[in-house]
Amino acid sequence: MRKYLLFYFALIIVQVSSAQALVGRTEEGRGLYGNARDYLQKGDYSNAIMVFNQAVQVEPDNLVFRRDLAFAYYLQGDMLRGEHMIAPLLKVDSADEETFKIACVIYSSMKKMEEAKEAINKGISKYPKAGILYAEKGELYTRQKKYKDASAAWEKGIENAPAYHMNYYNLSKVYFFTKDYLWAIIYGETFVNMESFSSKTEEVKKIVFESYKFLIAELNNVALDGKQNRYENPTNFKSASMKIFDNLRNVVTGGINVENLSMLRARFLLDWNRQFALKYPFELFDYQHKMIQQGFYECYNQWLFGKLDHAGIFKQWTQKHASKMNEFDVYFRSHKLVPQEHQYYQTN
Repeated sequence: MRKYLLFYFALIIVQVSSAQALVGRTEEGRGLYGNARDYLQKGDYSNAIMVFNQAVQVEPDNLVFRRDLAFAYYLQGDMLRGEHMIAPLLKVDSADEETFKIACVIYSSMKKMEEAKEAINKGISKYPKAGILYAEKGELYTRQKKYKDASAAWEKGIENAPAYHMNYYNLSKVYFFTKDYLWAIIYGETFVNMESFSSKTEEVKKIVFESYKFLIAELNNVALDGKQNRYENPTNFKSASMKIFDNLRNVVTGGINVENLSMLRARFLLDWNRQFALKYPFELFDYQHKMIQQGFYECYNQWLFGKLDHAGIFKQWTQKHASKMNEFDVYFRSHKLVPQEHQYYQTN
């Protein structure tokens, strides 16, 4: 239950102030809604439900008031009232993405899996660019232990809504555990640039760092087996990327650390821009290249991997380069990665 609370508010917390000011036709309704949301954020579900109910009485046809009341019932564990409140909203033309997500969560918690699937599919049909719905569909399949279907849903989310972050998070973990290290790296680094300062960020940084180790080890093992030039004639984005990594694997000698990994990644970008950038334009690589142009690439790699490589040395490095790291921090916070449409290359 707490997982969904955090997930929900991660999506809307940045809009709290404007939502409180704009949601509702009447001043009384807006005030009640804002108070109810405050209670909800504090985990005071009883008071949230009471005030949401008051808001609904003031504006009976306000879908947002009813939607959030249904979610409050869910958080309190009253699924029957949550279902009673959310079900009629699915038939309303103005039902938004969050309405379908909340309906899916409520039905799933009631073990009504067909209803949950119907709600989320209806939402996706209505909002095919809503990344949040693909993320929830993947979660629904995960609860049913249909892991391939979950991954396919998250991939569709990245394809259709590349600017939504949680599908990258889910798939970075999937590809790490299924040993598809290239995609674990790409999706993982994309995620940490979109959600840069959370516990999930640190979790995924480690996935990316470890994935580089396994990727290079895998390439070296294949070379030792005498299987050369596997990627000599790449036919897709992945084989093009692997060709470059295969050619550069000897850059990281003596084990991977932040210094030689930074060198590997910089060399990769140079080769990529020379060989494949026109054929496979990709915002993540362009974003890294801009870091090089701005003089922040070393800081960026330290931010990604320094603490994981050696926390003590990282602390010393940041102290020695404090001014540059402060400049990087300002730049990084104001220039976020925004993945672009029509750059989806996952063909597995």
